[in-house]
Amino acid sequence: MNADRSEAARHERAEALLRRAGALDSTPSPATWDRIRAEVRTDSSETSPPPSRSSGTASPPPSQARRERRAHRARPARWPLLAAAAVGALVAWLGTAVLGDVTDDPGVVVADADLADLPDAGQSVEGSAEVLNVDGGRRLRVELAERPDAGDGYLEVWLLRPDTSGMVTIGVISGTQAEFSLPDGVELSEYPVVDISRERLDGDPTHGGESLVRGELRQASAGNDAPVSLNSANVVHNLRHTTLREDQA
Repeated sequence: MNADRSEAARHERAEALLRRAGALDSTPSPATWDRIRAEVRTDSSETSPPPSRSSGTASPPPSQARRERRAHRARPARWPLLAAAAVGALVAWLGTAVLGDVTDDPGVVVADADLADLPDAGQSVEGSAEVLNVDGGRRLRVELAERPDAGDGYLEVWLLRPDTSGMVTIGVISGTQAEFSLPDGVELSEYPVVDISRERLDGDPTHGGESLVRGELRQASAGNDAPVSLNSANVVHNLRHTTLREDQA
């Protein structure tokens, strides 16, 4: 019973990671989970502790025991690598929906934004964002002149409320271009600010507070069904020095 619950928890965690990387419209098949388990077992077997010695085996000298304990403490946590293995296996199943590739369908642009780096970002990055109606659905298309430095983590795209009291994660961007399906329940009039943040591989799904690029969506002149209606001309300015995670203050 405990093993079943543990397996279900691992499945839920992998699905949550995928939703952060892109749209996940259905539950992965059993064959997909088999591939995940194979990936994770291969990785975890490399760091499995050696089998315990039987009571009849002589204990190692104290100096050797101390070296083994120090080596064990120095070994880095493997969860980020195991999570990456799970996501990698599922990417093969979901294909471009997870990778966020830009589609060939131009769609109808209903809102757009100029993206610019923030003063504290430490790097100069410009780009654009567009919301398009494509085949009855909405997509957010992001294009950057160059990819911001993700450091040891990764870059995540968000939609924020102007006062940062709420936000919606859209997906992970791994290059200079990406396209994401927008959830049906997200109103762009409520979440008009496009934000790209640097996130750590710490298992925390909330915004890490380290925003690099932002821009405010506005109604596009070419759009005939634009949902954006904004009154604040200083939305991006007011957001520039806002910390989104308290422990980053």
